[in-house]
Formats: sequence, C-alpha cells, structure tokens
Amino acid sequence: MSNNPKWLSAPPSAHTVTVRLIEEVGLMSLPSALFLDPVSEGHEVMNGGDLAFLVENKNLGKMALFDLGVRKDWWNLPSKVRDPLAFCVGVKVEKDVPEVLKDSSISLNDINDVIWSHSHLDHRGDVSLFPPSTTLNYGKEVAALKPDVTGEAEAVFLASDFAGRRNNEIDFSKSTFKIGGFPALDFYGDGSFYLLDTPGHDHGHLSALARTTSTAAGHAKDTFILLAGDACHFCGVLRPNASHPFPSRHFPDSSIGLSGTESPETLLKRHPQFPQSSDAVNEASRVTPWYGVATGQLSTFVDPILGQNTANQIREAFDEMDNVFVAVCHDLGLLVQDNGKPVLPSLNKAPQEDLNSWYEKGWKDKVYWTWANELGKKDEHGRVQPQKPAVTGFWMHGKRYDIAQDLFEEARKSQGRMKA
Repeated sequence: MSNNPKWLSAPPSAHTVTVRLIEEVGLMSLPSALFLDPVSEGHEVMNGGDLAFLVENKNLGKMALFDLGVRKDWWNLPSKVRDPLAFCVGVKVEKDVPEVLKDSSISLNDINDVIWSHSHLDHRGDVSLFPPSTTLNYGKEVAALKPDVTGEAEAVFLASDFAGRRNNEIDFSKSTFKIGGFPALDFYGDGSFYLLDTPGHDHGHLSALARTTSTAAGHAKDTFILLAGDACHFCGVLRPNASHPFPSRHFPDSSIGLSGTESPETLLKRHPQFPQSSDAVNEASRVTPWYGVATGQLSTFVDPILGQNTANQIREAFDEMDNVFVAVCHDLGLLVQDNGKPVLPSLNKAPQEDLNSWYEKGWKDKVYWTWANELGKKDEHGRVQPQKPAVTGFWMHGKRYDIAQDLFEEARKSQGRMKA
C-alpha cells in the first residue's frame, strides 16, 4: 500500500477482481458549466463518453456491472429527467451496455449485480433488461426517489427500474473502516472490491475500489483501479497536483492523445485559477488542479462544497498515488488511441482483455495528461478556438433532431401508433 496515511486502514488481501472497460457506443456534449468552475476559454462544451465497468470475482464466480450508461431509448425516461436534456448540445446512443455484453458473448443471466454509482440517467441504464436474478445496488438516498414515493408527477425513475428483483440499499453507516478517507464496505467480503461513500454530486453517490494485483498473491505490487463514477467529471479537477506537476516544456514522451495541443508552458498561461497579469507563469499553477467542481446556478452537484471535498480527497489519496488508476466515467482519455489502436482494451473491441495489468503496461502515464487536449486550441491569430462538440442534435433510431422537443413529440406519436 501507499505510505499515504489515509490508506492505513485498508485491510490487505490476496484476492483480486478482474476489471473490464465497457464503452457505450454513444456520446454526449454538454455545457461545461454543469460540471466545472471556472470554465476556461475554449472549453465551454464538454464532450464525454459514457463508460461502464464489468467486475468479475473469479474466485467466487460472480460478476457485477458498475454503472450502466444511458438507456438506448432515453426519450422514454420520466419527463422530469428527460426534458432537461434539451439544454444539451447533443445526445446519441447507438449501442447500450446490455448490447455490448451480448455482442461479447456475455449473457445478462451471468450478471449477479448492477451497482449504480448514482441515480442520474447517464449511469442507471435500463435495469429491466436484466433477469430477476440480478440484484440492483444503490446508495442510501435513492429509495426516497422511487416512483411509488415521489408520485408520477415528480418521478425521476420508472417503476421498471426497481421491479421484480432484489433491491439492495448500500448503507455506509455499517462501515467499520475507511479507505482514502471515505467510509468503505467490502462488497464481496474478501478484500477484492470495495464500495466507497463519495458524496456531493448526487444523492447517495458512491465509487468503487477494485484490487487488481496483490503482493499477498505473489504480484510485485498492490495495485488498484478506482471507479470514480461522477465524483468528478473531468480529470482537470484532479490534475495537475503536487505529485504530478504540470510539465514545464514538453509533455512526457509516454503521453498519448496530445497531438496538436499547445505546449505546457503556453497552456499554463490559460490556467483558469490563475488569471494572467503578465507573461510569467505562476509557479503555483503547476501543482493546482485546472478546475474545481461547478458551483454556479447550472451546477449538477447537489452539494458543491461536499463535492469539492470529495474530489480533493480522491486526488490526494488515489490520483496522486502511483499504484492507483483513477477511472472517471466520462473521461475520453480512457478511449484514446495510439496509432489507431486503443491504449486501454475495452469489452467492445477486445472482450478477452482486461485492465488489471495497467501498472505493468504504464497506461496511467500514457493517458494522464490527455485531458489537456480538450481545452481548446489557439489559431494562427492567437485566439482560443472553442472545443468542437463530439455530437450535435438529438438522435433516435438513426435520425437526428435539431430540437429535443421534436424528438419527444415523435416518440409520443410512435407510442400512440403502437397502442392503436
């Protein structure tokens, strides 16, 4: 384990889980002000993938999904959560997580657990596609939002999200130890996979810590992957930091996905936490995260102060450690390619491969600075050009709608025709 004192109460174990990345085939482009503060020039739009993770405990013969992405028929969600998507730049889901599993010859019957990091629509998917034998796990405050509690007018869930299966509320008041400063629960009871209480973004938000190698099992090093969910939405909330200062002249040779990015020295002059009063770079900017979590009127954080504290703890206890890979759910850096080949294998493209050898293969170093490529670039006149949306418009059955309300109306008419 790390020498960081926040790790001291994490119990050792010889047991590990296998972690595989699932890329939902779709993209969302949203205003950065929903997630980040202050938004830097050129990064007014945040592009994001929607990632999920297949976690397998081979010793126990169990598999769990951490998050489910967006359901493919997202227009059928309750209007209270669907309608705000009209303010997005674009939403497109071509293939959802259950389809990726089936295409990879993994039966939904083999999934023992679905774990929601939180209740937002881009994480909860469509649980009704899974058999009754699949348990749904969620944070403590989610139960109060079930449709039989809120009533139809205020519903943020469908009844089918919970019906016909065991619902397991994760209660961190039962935690007897902390990892990284967060109350933790041993999900499988063998030290291979922990759930962590990471509050601030949404009601009952949780993250997961997967043990990927263990010295007790004969590996050279104890390593972990933190499945952060939406504890933060962009790696610039965690980076740069004291352990990984912003480079001076060049990004490390190992870095991938930075083609065309300005030099680190030039970028630092645009650090939003340090408005420039001269051409000199403020040295504190090299070790200060680029962003904080959103605090303004558009913020998606139910408690921005608590959310910032959570992000700070994740940075100090996990992201700054060399033996922990932090996987942020919407991080496009996890999908970056090197000479046309993905750096990290996904279930979509390499179903037999996993993420467990991330440390040995240096994947953290390769993608650590990839987020800097999202910040917008200067043109030949020195003006910062905005980041282009990865997707525009609202998509249903392969057809694009410029206005979300038009899509919703077409979906309503289609349902009416089916009932007729």
